[in-house]
Amino acid sequence: MESFTKHSLKRSTSSNGWIKSHIFLSIVALVLGILTLRGVVGAMLTGNPFSVKQIFYSAVGSSVKMDAYEHTNILLIGVGGEGHDGENLTDTMIVASLNHNDNLVSMISIPRDLYVENEMVGWGTRLNSIYEYILDDTDDPALAMDELKTEIEDILDVDIHYYAKIDFQGFEEVVDALGGVTVDVDQTIIDDAYPAAAGSDYLFDPFYLQAGTQELDGETALKYVRSRHNTSDFDRAARQQQMLEALKNKALSMGVLANPAKIKDVYWAISRNFETDMSLTEIVSLVEFAEKLTGDSVLSAVLNEEANKMGGFLYTPPREEGDPYVLVPYTESFIELQLFAQLFFYHPEIYADKVAIQVLNGTKAESIAGLTKMYLVRYGFNVVNYGNAATAGVEKTRIIPLRNGINDEEVNRNIQILPSLTQGEIMNEVPPEYAPAVWPTEAEVIIELGEDFVDFYEENDELFYLGVY
Repeated sequence: MESFTKHSLKRSTSSNGWIKSHIFLSIVALVLGILTLRGVVGAMLTGNPFSVKQIFYSAVGSSVKMDAYEHTNILLIGVGGEGHDGENLTDTMIVASLNHNDNLVSMISIPRDLYVENEMVGWGTRLNSIYEYILDDTDDPALAMDELKTEIEDILDVDIHYYAKIDFQGFEEVVDALGGVTVDVDQTIIDDAYPAAAGSDYLFDPFYLQAGTQELDGETALKYVRSRHNTSDFDRAARQQQMLEALKNKALSMGVLANPAKIKDVYWAISRNFETDMSLTEIVSLVEFAEKLTGDSVLSAVLNEEANKMGGFLYTPPREEGDPYVLVPYTESFIELQLFAQLFFYHPEIYADKVAIQVLNGTKAESIAGLTKMYLVRYGFNVVNYGNAATAGVEKTRIIPLRNGINDEEVNRNIQILPSLTQGEIMNEVPPEYAPAVWPTEAEVIIELGEDFVDFYEENDELFYLGVY
């Protein structure tokens, strides 16, 4: 499918069951490591911070690896660690793309139960078991991690430059070293099947957390990001990314940065439980990048099985009794995941601006507007409504900017990718039938589907699904 190749998605110049369930993955290991180092540097260089810091960065830092778009992509891994069942299962995996041009971090959580066929393992398996299988077979952690990185590179079609790995103990110790974290709990968590700690006389350690703003210590924070009994793996992945933001905010607070003792505690918590293939000089070089991050600098997404939501490209196939729970793509390939990664990492304006889109059916085909809405929503576009076009029998698909027309910079930069996804042509003017006086809508862009889109739809029908199998 030519229009979906990586080449066609070059970045625009306008802008850039519960089986051995373990862990919260942590960008903590990377970002908090960087932020801690930032605090150490700041504490050391109090005399003339700006000039001396630049000397420090120049002397100690080295350039990090980047792809053609000046992004550094890091695989963030969480494992249970020593003393936990399945201690080497990578139950949390996040690819974080550091955008050096726009000072953004975009994160995609990959579900542990994604089914893959890995040549080195020798059979089909869950993604989270690749590292464990190869480590057990070869006793070579570097080889095992390289193979996991390669597998995820193939899934998302992105280069992964580094990895960072942390375990249970490290996460708890980091949170406690920071003095706890504050999170907004969306819904009350009641988990009667939360696993008891190793060595306990009980199988379960029931966990309850009331909805609302909560202050969490390390132990409770770990339960918050691990629990899934009355929610799902995908809810848990979203909580993990929420926790990353909370940890970043706490680490950047003056209560931490101005407290050398706290900085030291965080540093030791990370150093005891953290592993990466980045050199110290490469980590130092990211200090300046971390300092530029703000509250709006992090975008996050979770690959999931809800076909009407962003990232909903997966489903659970029928299985016989005793078969493991796995997730597979609807398309039986990774093409949608790869396109989504390209959009999410290299076109962040789509997700930051959330330009409102209306999809209208100008064809004789039924239900095509609704299916197209879901198709675009899965890639993260903000489709606010859909329906019939002003007239039927439209020949050519049109992309119509409404808010100040094509001259609106925010709208314009968001619609440049739509022709590749819809085969539509961007219009320079608003047609009379869609003038505000005759076509009231909350949308900022209309996609009017023409008969040419029907051909595209029929050629790529595997991309248009309701999510019911």
